[in-house]
Amino acid sequence: SIGKACLENNNRVLYFAGYRKLNDVFKQALIERASSAVVWACEEGLIKTNRDQDKSFHGNIVDAIISYQRGILGDTMINLDAIDKIITIGSDKMMKAVNEARKTILRPYLKSGHMAISSVNSPMQCMMKEICAQCVQRHINTKTGEENYVYSCSNQDQDMELVDFDFLSERLKQNSLQEKLTAKWIDHVQRY
Repeated sequence: SIGKACLENNNRVLYFAGYRKLNDVFKQALIERASSAVVWACEEGLIKTNRDQDKSFHGNIVDAIISYQRGILGDTMINLDAIDKIITIGSDKMMKAVNEARKTILRPYLKSGHMAISSVNSPMQCMMKEICAQCVQRHINTKTGEENYVYSCSNQDQDMELVDFDFLSERLKQNSLQEKLTAKWIDHVQRY
């Protein structure tokens, strides 16, 4: 895991884990081993913490980050202005929300010049690295307006400043019908 590798290289890891429902929480012990501190955020309720340095928040991930930094959840182990690198892994909507918050409501709390990465999980089909273009992701340089395209299958970890999250959302929807049909088919087959 990224967090474990960071810890092994003498870095501190502040991990924000966000979930919609309490039963969505998974591998809690693994996440704890890969972090210095965890803030567990859940829109359905509070998640039980196992370590003194960990926090729990009832709400979304952006509100959890703000509440953590403002000390609403208790003493902070790692201040946001000490963080050099932000890595987001999750839904396109969550990553977009974090990116927008970085530029607005979180900006006063974040270290100037920090690096922000999004792990882009765009649709993939061939798994042959840059063959079918199913995974193409648009990047937009917000300063120049220049657009370019990258193959997410070759590079999932992308500069958050460049990722066009609306484009990603539309690309993810393109397989929606097929995914629903496949789920129905699997459900049907498993019943017989």
